[in-house]
Formats: sequence, structure tokens, C-alpha cells
Amino acid sequence: MIKKRFREYFTYTKKERNGIVVLLLILIILIILRVYQKNRSYGEIVLMDETYQKEIEEFESSLRLKKKKNWKGDRINKKETIEYNTWKKPEKYFNFDPNKISRNELEILGFSKKQISTLINYRESGGLFFEKKDLLKIYGLNEEQYKLLEPYIAIQSRETSPLNKENESQTESKIEIIDLNVATADDLKKLKGIGETYANRIIKFRDILGGYYTEEQLLEVYGLDSARFLPIKEYVKADTFNIKKISLNSSDYKGFITHPYLNKYQTESILKFRELMGNFTQIEQIYLNKLLTKEEYLKLKPYLKLN
Repeated sequence: MIKKRFREYFTYTKKERNGIVVLLLILIILIILRVYQKNRSYGEIVLMDETYQKEIEEFESSLRLKKKKNWKGDRINKKETIEYNTWKKPEKYFNFDPNKISRNELEILGFSKKQISTLINYRESGGLFFEKKDLLKIYGLNEEQYKLLEPYIAIQSRETSPLNKENESQTESKIEIIDLNVATADDLKKLKGIGETYANRIIKFRDILGGYYTEEQLLEVYGLDSARFLPIKEYVKADTFNIKKISLNSSDYKGFITHPYLNKYQTESILKFRELMGNFTQIEQIYLNKLLTKEEYLKLKPYLKLN
């Protein structure tokens, strides 16, 4: 019985045997093709020789050297910036007149390069030092440095004849103090060192701010530095009556964000607080609730109102 069943499963007709042979041939061909393809792809791999490996190592080495060099350059630049802005305690003291002292003498007295540049520019633009404390007008010169130098400041008095004094008093009486908040470009061009370009910049910044509340805001005008500002400081004023103010309780997003002292985050914080807590009852709330830092608040305060 078992033998009969075995024959039934493993006895093939001639046609079936031929089919098996064909399938075996196809299988063998596929195996041969597979082996051929593998050998061919392996043969196409280019192994790295010593010369190529050496070139790669040299290239990587050059990148590391370049990166190291750039890092040193950055470090040098930072060092140079610190030296440019930092004054030093003098090793040697001597009497000096800030109206006449040279660059080299200023360096000996410990002035930073930036301070020297500001002082020289101030003098070249027509500025004068009339008393010792005038030296504090130089941007970056602090009280500590001034106290060290103050005993050695010797400003020569300007000798003028009675006729010259009379002419000077007449000239001073003709000088008109210019209100920055209503001045035209022609008015501003009367100031020493202020031409068409700076006059237009002053007016443009005034329009963006809503008006000036202090003369020192001129230093925020693009390109207008202390050397150009100090000679005109006495001849300008800022009448706060003409300042345009932002309403904390009624201004919209555009009303806040267009002011140069407010950014997107600060504007959104103010509006969100107003939405959640209701109208402001005091201007100080934007500082007390940490919507602005104290410095930011004091800078913006003159431009704020409740309603």
C-alpha cells in the first residue's frame, strides 16, 4: 500500500520530466547570472591607494589649519575691539590742554583709541573745552578716569580784547535756539556740521518717534555721533509739548509696533495684558507687570498716555 502511494507521488510522465528539466535549466541560468553580476559590481569598486589616501589626509589637515587660523583671527579681532574701547591707568602723568594735546600724548595718558578719535573729531568739528569738566563730554570717559586726570588738566584761557568780547557777545545774542520738534530742514542746516542729509535724517527720525523729548536722542540718528552732536547741543532744545503719544488703552497693534522703541514681542505682551486684565489704570503697569524692563519703560514713557 505504501509502495503504491510512493509511486503515485514520485513517478512522472515524460512530459512532466521534460518540464522539470526546463525549470532546472532556468534556475541554473538565474544562479549563474546572479553570480556574474556580483563579481562585476565588485570589480567596479576602486580601492583607495596610498596616493589617494595621502591626498585626503592633506586636504583634511588644511581644513583643520584653516579653521584654527580663523579662530585665532576671531580671537584677535575681539581683543582688538576691547583694546579700542578700553582706557588704561596712565603710567606717567603730565599737564595737558585738551584743546591742544596730540594723539600720542593722549595715548600716554591712557585714553582709549575710541576716546582719542572722539576727542580729535570734536576739536576738528570746531568744539572747544572751556573748563575741566568739559572733558566729560567725550563719549566713554567716565568719572573714575576723569578723577585721575583732573589735577593735570590745564586749559589755557582765551585772551580777547574788549572789541572781540563785544563782537562775541553780539554773535551769541544772534544765536537762535532751535526746537527739534518743529524745526524745518533749513532751520537745522543753520547748526554747525548739519547739512542737507543730516537735517533730513533728524526730521525723519522725529516723525518715526513722534517727537524728541531730549536733545541726546539726536545720537540715535543714523551717522550722527558725539563729535557732531556736542558742538550743537547748546543750540537745540526739545519741547515735549509737541510729542505725539501712544494710547495704552485704545491704540491697536500698528499704533504700537510702528514706534522704534517697541518690538513685536513687547507689543504683543502689552495687547495681551490689556485683553486679559482690561484697560490700564496707570502707565507704570507696563513696567510693574514686567511687560518692559525698567530701562525700556523709562525710554518709552514720554510717548505713552492712558487714553
